[in-house]
Amino acid sequence: MADNYLEKRYDAVFGKGAVKTVVKKVNPSLDSLLLRNRSHRSFLKEHVVRPDELLKIVEVNAKLPSAMNQQVLRFKMVTAGSPESLVLQQSIRLGGALPELHLPAPGTEPEAFIVVCSCVPEGRYVDIDLGISLQSMGLKAVELGLNATIVCAFDKVKVKEELQLPSEPLALLLVGKGQDKIQLLSIDETADHRYYRKDGIHYVPKVAVKDLIIK
Repeated sequence: MADNYLEKRYDAVFGKGAVKTVVKKVNPSLDSLLLRNRSHRSFLKEHVVRPDELLKIVEVNAKLPSAMNQQVLRFKMVTAGSPESLVLQQSIRLGGALPELHLPAPGTEPEAFIVVCSCVPEGRYVDIDLGISLQSMGLKAVELGLNATIVCAFDKVKVKEELQLPSEPLALLLVGKGQDKIQLLSIDETADHRYYRKDGIHYVPKVAVKDLIIK
């Protein structure tokens, strides 16, 4: 720009000789988001999820692909400390492969939830949308510095009645600051797929890429 306008303007605002710094925003890669998008079964009570954070997570659904573009999923946001939060805490079952641990442990229960419902009866295309939605919302939660765990093992009848939902809930997304130490393990496709815990670490077996590819 003529006469170094921008440089003169910078000096006028910040003082002549001020060090000019450029802040670069680094967006997380998809790989890093996927690695951090793990299913936590215990959450930090000290970290309260704000309503605006839940809204940002739900908002991704306005940008997602949808089977036949039907867009039939609807979302109920439940914040910490609400009566609905207590209902959901009492309705979920976590850690099915580790029943002896009775997860979540007292004092680590999730308090913020997103309840996913459908405007039409559940079917093939609804389930396609459901998977896309839950994964995308989980990734958004991680981008916000949170964690989100998908739960389908819950009392659907109780949740529908207590939350006065217009249709049957299909899944829950537990949102919070996870505190589990989780590690992925690469396994052969014939190995045991069940997750387990050892020395305070939650291990999650994942089939190696070589076994995922059809030759």
